[in-house]
Amino acid sequence: MKRANPAQLRQSPEAANALVKHGIRFVCMPVVDEADGVNLSSQAAERLERMALIAEAGEKRT
Repeated sequence: MKRANPAQLRQSPEAANALVKHGIRFVCMPVVDEADGVNLSSQAAERLERMALIAEAGEKRT
């Protein structure tokens, strides 16, 4: 396992704090390597997009 560099480590709590600020529940996941990190980031982005679509659909109904 390769250790994360300082910039990567700073980004992690920033991302977590942004999710908390917006009231989004999340699970911390360790990243094995760069490819795994890209994959997990992509999954997170897809989930956030799906959540936004669900929220928008709910707003249109009311």
